[in-house]
Amino acid sequence: MRSHIKVVAIINILYSALGLIAAAGVLVGGIFGGLMSGGVISFLAVTASSVFAAVLLGALSLFGIIAGFGLLSHQQWARYVTIVVSGFRLFKWPMGTLFGGYSLWVLLNDETRDIFNSSL
Repeated sequence: MRSHIKVVAIINILYSALGLIAAAGVLVGGIFGGLMSGGVISFLAVTASSVFAAVLLGALSLFGIIAGFGLLSHQQWARYVTIVVSGFRLFKWPMGTLFGGYSLWVLLNDETRDIFNSSL
């Protein structure tokens, strides 16, 4: 199960890095789209919604990266954070569902729980 934990950690780091890139794209695209709309009210609405979406996606991705590095060193808090992040990823069809389900299967396993409890 230790190899599965390492795979989950690496997947979380890489998938979350892609999420940070996507958050930057949402932010830049939203601001550009707001500028191209031509009106002040539509600019503010599009920009505000893109900032909100980018912050939400960026925060989830940042937690995934931090938790991924924590999983590599078998930190108990990282297991909990990754379980929460994986639960949110289940809604990101299809790859997020695949990675989130695999992460939950690994991290909620009794053997994994024993590994993390023994490293305290």
